[in-house]
Amino acid sequence: MSEEADISRILFTIFDGLEPQKINQSDVIRLWSLEMQWFSPEESQSVIDALSDAGWISRQDVTLYPSDGVKLEIPSLGWRPMTRRMLSPPIYNLTEKDRSGDSASDLSQPRVNAIKDIDNQSKNQESFSRPIVISDNQVTKNDSSNKPMPIDRAEGSIPTLIELIASQSGLANNEVVRRAQRKRRALGPVTLWMALALVAREQGLDMESVSSAIDKAAE
Repeated sequence: MSEEADISRILFTIFDGLEPQKINQSDVIRLWSLEMQWFSPEESQSVIDALSDAGWISRQDVTLYPSDGVKLEIPSLGWRPMTRRMLSPPIYNLTEKDRSGDSASDLSQPRVNAIKDIDNQSKNQESFSRPIVISDNQVTKNDSSNKPMPIDRAEGSIPTLIELIASQSGLANNEVVRRAQRKRRALGPVTLWMALALVAREQGLDMESVSSAIDKAAE
């Protein structure tokens, strides 16, 4: 398995489904460390820095973009990145974007095009494998706030759910998260809060309190 393929897979986890393809680095750190539990928050930041320095990611302040021509490859079930490999990535070779041409049939490795003006985008695509934070320009005209809002506001219930399940089931917090992640790997595109709810049900907990925690976070 090549280093380039691994980088394409890890970039898929943060850029797939985004239109335009941009994301705040704090959301990437949260995804990799809290939801996927691949790295610590510090390691996640170091991986971002390494991929940026190697040319795989373009960065403007705290906003990340995939470099032009980078391919996004769908990770296989159970795949996880090697920390050492992600911290020492090869330099991105711009000529690699021409290796496989522009074939429309290559659906397993979608090609990333240069970022277009967001005003030309008519619809936002949702990635159901993880919560996505929309940019300031995508907030509706009636919203005067300049703060980005999460598409799936129920993700705010994740810390509460972990504490709730751990306290009522007797499991350690990290064990609760591990079981939720195992369900995500088995079920595919489900959010972490939904996987946690499934763990709660599996433990025979009061689902009304679980539902209440989710609803309260989504308000």
